[in-house]
Amino acid sequence: MFNPSARHNPQVSEVPVPRDIRALLLDDSSFDRARIRRMSDDIQLPILLDEVGSIEELDSAVGEADYDLILIDYRLPIGDGMVALDHILQSPRNRAAGKIMITGNETLDTAVEAMRAGCHDFLCKDRMSSDVLRRSILKTIAMAHQTPVATLDLKEQREMIRQGVIDALRDSEVQGSMMSHLARQLGAQGAASLLCKSDQESLNSLVQGLSDPDDFVFH
Repeated sequence: MFNPSARHNPQVSEVPVPRDIRALLLDDSSFDRARIRRMSDDIQLPILLDEVGSIEELDSAVGEADYDLILIDYRLPIGDGMVALDHILQSPRNRAAGKIMITGNETLDTAVEAMRAGCHDFLCKDRMSSDVLRRSILKTIAMAHQTPVATLDLKEQREMIRQGVIDALRDSEVQGSMMSHLARQLGAQGAASLLCKSDQESLNSLVQGLSDPDDFVFH
């Protein structure tokens, strides 16, 4: 599965970790919320974690408190993670918070969509561990504290996505999804030609073909 946090992003500079990280977790599964809470207790970061189980509860939480970090489950009984993300971006108090999309089995298309729309990272529940969660949190907070992504130029925005999908080219579980995405975005002939290139060349070609400049909307 796609796991952008498995690779360090050299363009994200380190920032001091807040004395207390106020975090909000949106997940309709009490089992998954308890699992992520246990991980957050084990990562040696000062996290104060609130939990909500629906977008309605999310709206109340982001209207009442300021968060450094928001973790969003993609699969929800009403709406989905992208709808939840849009609600967060409409919140004056929390639109600038670090945002991580968490999902069960979605692959590259969902990851790219989430990162285009304003998430700083994307994690797979099945592959999540305390170490993976810690790296993702530190990276996300660092990115959220830097210049707002909406002000970055196209080259920098593409680099963010490039760093996010770089491991997918080396993960056999998402190769089928990768080629399907390439075929839709670049055309079957263009996608097939990438198989003859190095990983780095393929990755750069993919990012260049992901979208027109106006479609790169980050927050």
